[in-house]
Amino acid sequence: MEPRPRHPAAIVGCLLIVFMIVLNSEVFGLSGVRMWNPEAIRAGESLHLSCDYNLEGTPLYSIKWYFGDEEFYRYVPKESPPTRVFPLSGTASVDISESDDHAVTMNNLPRDMSGHYKCEVSADAPLFHTQIKESFITIIEEPKSPPIVFAGKLKYSKGEPIAINCTSYSGFPATNLTWYINDVKVTSMTKHVVIKSRVLTEPGGMQTSKSRLETVARPIYFPGGRMIVRCESSQFELYKKYTVTELVDDSPKIAQMMSPSTVLGAGGPQINSANYLVTRNALLLITILANQFIPFFSR
Repeated sequence: MEPRPRHPAAIVGCLLIVFMIVLNSEVFGLSGVRMWNPEAIRAGESLHLSCDYNLEGTPLYSIKWYFGDEEFYRYVPKESPPTRVFPLSGTASVDISESDDHAVTMNNLPRDMSGHYKCEVSADAPLFHTQIKESFITIIEEPKSPPIVFAGKLKYSKGEPIAINCTSYSGFPATNLTWYINDVKVTSMTKHVVIKSRVLTEPGGMQTSKSRLETVARPIYFPGGRMIVRCESSQFELYKKYTVTELVDDSPKIAQMMSPSTVLGAGGPQINSANYLVTRNALLLITILANQFIPFFSR
């Protein structure tokens, strides 16, 4: 008896079912891959990276970590030992005791290891589905000193131009310089104030930030005769220092004319103490002379 030929529609249906099973296995076999890391750390500190994922019952094949395209750590459960470390240039090293199938710790990172870090998670057979997450991390070097502020002079008259320079030397990356006038932050929307900023790269890669505040002396800037200007230098949430300078209002002051004043009492104008003393002495002298001459005229 000859075998019954299969209907083409049944074959297509079977293929669709197999395709959907494979597709669902790939989508739901590995999901929720997320990478956790700080935005920045200081040079020489430890970097802790974490990679979360959901295998939905599928075995883990491997997790690999990269700096750029350079692999530095691998975890493969089927191997013994499951961890493997690859050497990195410079002082950086992987702390195996603080690393596993979800996290890795690196020590003594130099600033030239700022860049993209990647986590690659692969599920096991039969699909070997792989997902990669990456994030940019900055390794900072703080400036050795607070920003330096130079105002040229400290006394200004109304309408006189004011120019103040602020410099933050030798940091990486270049620090952000922010100005405040009387504790109010200066922005691009601040009227009558112009900010000019630039970054200089030093030999060796360190960077210097320069900023210049320009405005005109106005009475509103000098409450109580003083204008407080602050320049703040910052790098992410790790570094923040500032320098304050105080400017003085030197505008001409209108002299106040003082006129003699008369103190009035209930009985009218009162003489002052000096006039009272003169009057008393005069009366005393008259009394003495009278006592001397009255006996003479009475003879």
